[in-house]
Amino acid sequence: MTLTMLYSLLPILIIAFGCVLSLLLIAWRRSQHLILFFTLAILTSALIASLLMQFDVSQAVQVTLLLKVDGYGHFAFILVLLASIAVSLLSSRWLQNSIEVHDEYFVLLQLVVLGAGIIVMSDHFGALFLGFELLSIALVGLVGYCKVSQYSVESSFKYLILSATASSFMLLGIAFIYSQTGVLSFNVINEQISYGVFYQAGLLLFLVGIAFKLSLAPFHFWTPDVYQGSPTPVTLLLASVSKVAMFVVLMKCWFSQLALFAVVPKGAGIFFIMGLLAVLSMLVGNVLALKQQNVKRLLAYSSIAHMGYLLIVLMIIAPQSISLAWQSALFYLSAYVLATVSIFMALQLTQNNDELMGEINEWQGLFWRSRMLALLIIVAILSLAGIPLTMGFIGKFYLLNLAVEAQQWWLIAALIIGSGIGLFYYLRIIFVLFLTEKNVNVEQIKWLNNMSFFHRTTIFVLTFMGVFLGVFPDSLALVLTLL
Repeated sequence: MTLTMLYSLLPILIIAFGCVLSLLLIAWRRSQHLILFFTLAILTSALIASLLMQFDVSQAVQVTLLLKVDGYGHFAFILVLLASIAVSLLSSRWLQNSIEVHDEYFVLLQLVVLGAGIIVMSDHFGALFLGFELLSIALVGLVGYCKVSQYSVESSFKYLILSATASSFMLLGIAFIYSQTGVLSFNVINEQISYGVFYQAGLLLFLVGIAFKLSLAPFHFWTPDVYQGSPTPVTLLLASVSKVAMFVVLMKCWFSQLALFAVVPKGAGIFFIMGLLAVLSMLVGNVLALKQQNVKRLLAYSSIAHMGYLLIVLMIIAPQSISLAWQSALFYLSAYVLATVSIFMALQLTQNNDELMGEINEWQGLFWRSRMLALLIIVAILSLAGIPLTMGFIGKFYLLNLAVEAQQWWLIAALIIGSGIGLFYYLRIIFVLFLTEKNVNVEQIKWLNNMSFFHRTTIFVLTFMGVFLGVFPDSLALVLTLL
């Protein structure tokens, strides 16, 4: 282990060191405000280190056989840290009315970030599985953290089963791959190895495990229940950090095998299966979201569709297009994370108590009560819908460009149809914001009218970034081209 390797892992080491210090801090003094500020300090320090190292990593650094630090992994970890900071801030509002000291909540949050960091930097099935288990076990505790909620035990148990199922498929697939290749590194190309049925079965099982974690159709069952039953900040964690980490590692593994698919017997079948998952996710996610009245359940089905859109980047065949696929995926993930954080922040700020589950009708007339918050929701919804002058539109344009280049016309048709269906339930939320409110919630109006300067500033920054990066996408696209 050289100094260069340690330096490249600095953001992850900061999070790991923060987890240990958090436990020592809890043993010394139990204070909810203290552990919150310490968690924010750790996440901010890791974010600053990642930003400083973003352009300092001129080439990928192989840290032993387990981890490979490159620009793509650093950018993905920046997205993870930004979403985690938002989760910490929203959690402080959710936990402030509790008489208990919730130190362990923020320790679990740091463990989730650490697991996501290991996943996005992994270059080895062993490192991937270690990060996957660390992230999943911590999330199980967070999903069922709100003991007073009637859905707490159910949602936690369902997420535990989903995570265990994903781990089982993934581990069995890794075992089959290892039985044929003799190595656990992502790059297993060896002309002397005969890639037969066991290798193909192992790769298929591994992809099924990833599909469970990304909630791709038809492996999406119970995902809406978990989203609805989890505390709002934890749902944001599931919808952003978990999805970003798992999709990035899927891209790493997939593109490392890309040259191998040409020599594997019936290698085209792997592309067909992935394309079928993409089409099913786009259509099933959007269709099932049409009848949803709960914001969390609607966003759960919406995330299924968005992960289906993203699978288009895996359909390229030419190795020279891999960099474009990475840039397109990271831009789309940036738009998705920004819009998701914006909506969940609005949802958390408009909730008065833990039992309020976030029905769409509860936002009725919100524009007339808080124009800033309503504008934030509108910008985020338009971005998710892919309306022009938003980040989501630019992201879908990049995906369409890749699909045209790969001549995947059926995926283009599914994307257009799915986006058209999504317009119905996305625009329905915007219409609700402008309706005249029937039942005036005096307590909510009082809270919205007396929001702190910090909340107003955060709302303004999120709204501004959503509009600015939609009108001037080159400012982010230029950064991605330098990775």
